[in-house]
Amino acid sequence: MCNKKVSKVVLVIINILFILLGLGLLIPGILVVINEDVINDDVLPALKSVSFGVTNLGDMAKGLSMTLIVLGSFVLVLSLIGAIGACCKIRCLLIIYIIIVLILSIGKFVIVILWIIFNSDIESKLKTEMKTALLKFTTDDLTTHELSSGWNYLNMNLECCGIDAVTGTGAGNDYTNSAWYTGGGADELPKSCCPSATSSSYSSTCSFTKNANPTGQHSKGCYDAVKDFATKYSVAFICIGVFILLTEIAAVIFACSLCKKSKTGSLV
Repeated sequence: MCNKKVSKVVLVIINILFILLGLGLLIPGILVVINEDVINDDVLPALKSVSFGVTNLGDMAKGLSMTLIVLGSFVLVLSLIGAIGACCKIRCLLIIYIIIVLILSIGKFVIVILWIIFNSDIESKLKTEMKTALLKFTTDDLTTHELSSGWNYLNMNLECCGIDAVTGTGAGNDYTNSAWYTGGGADELPKSCCPSATSSSYSSTCSFTKNANPTGQHSKGCYDAVKDFATKYSVAFICIGVFILLTEIAAVIFACSLCKKSKTGSLV
């Protein structure tokens, strides 16, 4: 009897933790959606030009935030199922709860293993695709060409320049082979690489002399800037995910313990 009561109390506590963890996924997902300084309609055309498997970086950025919101909501619902099943002694709810938690746990293990195996390849491919997309940069303004404007807004919003950090001319400048540069661009770098560039003062900001080593531009490349932006949220998600996984294992153990106490439809 004591063991059953302990299992019930622990399972309720675990699901209260699940509720908090669900909020831990839901809230950051909402913050990514509303953080329009980085992912907005001005920047999205540039991100969408970067192919990534069957999708693109822009859709992934938007889709990831929505996935976090959906996943956070799902964890909240799952927590309620587990808590109600334990408190009200409803065996069928506990069985459903155990099955779903086991599936989620296995899924997380598979995702983690795949990420560890393919992480370096994914990062290398992403940088290559970003450089390929930048070749389509054609105009150094914020109105003429949607894709070019997107890259310029990305430079300003993330305070970056080029895909790799610009270190000079030629191979040290990712813009050298772009349609803008080879088509007679007046400067070595677009004005969006200048720290003082804004959407309201774009045409009057600093410029970079053609064929001369540029100085004063944003020191970070846009690949590292995008990676840093993602890492800022991913560290929290990883910590939450590991804690959820450990909590799920404990939840399954105690839920199974409760289910074994009954041979009927309810726990008595």
